[in-house]
Amino acid sequence: MEIKVQIPFESILTEIKTLTASQKARLRQELADKPSKSKKNSSFTKLLLNGPVFTERQIQTIEENTKSIAAWRTKN
Repeated sequence: MEIKVQIPFESILTEIKTLTASQKARLRQELADKPSKSKKNSSFTKLLLNGPVFTERQIQTIEENTKSIAAWRTKN
């Protein structure tokens, strides 16, 4: 189960100021640590990076079609 609570930033800041020096050091360390990438995210990234890409000719065709459609829409 997950519970989300919205706490105003000022309240969080007030609570942080009441921490002891060792607690503040631990908080700094926790905030500095980069979260490890999950395997699911990593495989999704691989999928995107290894997926098909447009060639320069296909991109040019898409741009020409976009311009044509825009011109057609603005004609009276």
